[in-house]
Amino acid sequence: MSGSKARTWDVRGIAWWLPGLAVIMSGVLLYSPFGVSLIEGRVVVAVAMLVLGASAAARWWLARSGRSATAESDQASGDAGHVSARVVRARRLLGIEAVLAAGFGALGIAGLTMSVSLALVWVGACWIGVGICGLSAGTQRDDVVVASAALAGWQVLAGLILATLPFRTGLDFTAWTIVTLLITGAAMVVRGVRLTAPLPRASTLRWWRPAAVTVQLIVLAVPLGWYGTIVTLAARQDAEQTRLAAFYDVPQGISPQPPGTVIRSSPMSLPGVHGHGQRILYWSQDRNGTPAVSSGMVWTPLTEGTDRPILNFAHGTVSLGAECAPSRQSGIAASMPWLNDALGRGWVVTASDYAGAAGTGDGEHYLVATDQGRDTVNAARAARNLPGTGAGTDMLIYGISQGGLISLAAAAQTPTYAPELHLVADAATAPASDIAGILRERPPQLLNGWAVTPFLTTQYAKAYPQLDPNALLTPQAAARNQEMAGAGCAATPFAALFARITTVPGMGDYFKGDPLADPAWRQAFEENRAPDLPPGIPVYLAQGLEDKLVPPKFTAALVDRYCVAGTPVTTQWNPNVGHDTQNDEAVAPRVIQWFADHLTNAPTPNDCGQPLPTSLTSH
Repeated sequence: MSGSKARTWDVRGIAWWLPGLAVIMSGVLLYSPFGVSLIEGRVVVAVAMLVLGASAAARWWLARSGRSATAESDQASGDAGHVSARVVRARRLLGIEAVLAAGFGALGIAGLTMSVSLALVWVGACWIGVGICGLSAGTQRDDVVVASAALAGWQVLAGLILATLPFRTGLDFTAWTIVTLLITGAAMVVRGVRLTAPLPRASTLRWWRPAAVTVQLIVLAVPLGWYGTIVTLAARQDAEQTRLAAFYDVPQGISPQPPGTVIRSSPMSLPGVHGHGQRILYWSQDRNGTPAVSSGMVWTPLTEGTDRPILNFAHGTVSLGAECAPSRQSGIAASMPWLNDALGRGWVVTASDYAGAAGTGDGEHYLVATDQGRDTVNAARAARNLPGTGAGTDMLIYGISQGGLISLAAAAQTPTYAPELHLVADAATAPASDIAGILRERPPQLLNGWAVTPFLTTQYAKAYPQLDPNALLTPQAAARNQEMAGAGCAATPFAALFARITTVPGMGDYFKGDPLADPAWRQAFEENRAPDLPPGIPVYLAQGLEDKLVPPKFTAALVDRYCVAGTPVTTQWNPNVGHDTQNDEAVAPRVIQWFADHLTNAPTPNDCGQPLPTSLTSH
């Protein structure tokens, strides 16, 4: 079968392309509702390992019978001794590869309940072993029985990545195993087709070699570069979070104190922020008056002062992981583009992480408006109780997205819950003002329910013990709900979230049907719509008109409701802007100036009676 002879169909390539198709199908099956369950998913991966073992066994048989390009070439040259050494080594290693892959497959089936971390090591070790066998067998471009250097090298690299992946959730297992199966299967099919079909040898096509090498280098370099990035990020994050963790541990046996009492504080600094920062741990309480501990931040201007206005910030969704809390994020200033402006005006800025977040409990009561509204109000109390802040009684409240609803809830409670504070004005950007309505709308950015909603269903079940998430969720959603709720922070770099995001569309439906069909859940959602504001308190409502998470029509409905109630409303509608930092950056300067005008009793526009944007009235 020399390069000078015409090639004919070679059925021996089936030992590559048929198993390769099966491995690809395993990856496709894993990228489906069936693969959402870690048990079923591991069965799929174990079967793929058995398929790899079958491929190696078939190629071992070809080597044993002398039916390989290596054996034929060496026999034609009369080098019988060399044939024996090379073929025997290849045969031995193929036997080891077959036993190894089949053994790992059997091990996986026997240990279906192993932890996610152990499962990643299981898959990684299998791919490393198979790849090393392939490399040691003496890779040959045109030999049916042995792997190419690129395929074997990919298997070793993929195995190392899986076994040592710094982010070790079930989603990471599923996502990166899918990638590994699809690339491995595709490489096997390509090798099998090239060895089976009567195509010219690579040596006769001048363009083939550089093209093939380029593709192979890309396939190897992209995951290697990605892996280096996330390892660096993970190491940096782990070191920072380990350093911070002790601050957020609630002292054992501590007696509850009045809301706003500071338990402890610690200096903090953020790059580019011109002020003195402190992390705080303080007492709050839920809607039933049950004491709770919250954490947060307080920022004061660089200059001395007294009786300073308080700008109370309610943050948007950050995920439920303890490390996701704003006061634990070194890059949080990027989500507060107005911070230096507020400090420069001499204001004290406080921002709650919300009770239960950051490691102070079992997670925040996400979008439970009264609970998180109280956490926000009590953050202002804590700022006043913290020595050296100079915080006065005038309070401004500003919230974004989730925090938009919370800012409105905090404003509604302030006159009766914290009468010592003087609420001046409230601002909300893209507020989640009607949870029931948004869920009914199912906007695209909810990713068919898989984005944000797990925070809601897991935490509502804690805040309202009578609620059962299984009444709403499909089996695959119930299996992954807790994990989805804690999988990655909003501030987590995209390199680390990419695999999880790409896995979600294949997971199927999140809700069984209408999420409002269950009366208990519907009541809980409706109880947490944006409340009416105290008489005379002005509100600034801002919204991106291309928002695909909080549809603009809900903010428009809130404007109408507040205007009918006599609340002074200033609006800002941002065209061609979605639910993102671009919206926040467009709103922040105008909100800060609007707040400043209210502090000095300067006139501000009341947009009640003004027409809504055409896009909100045309359908």
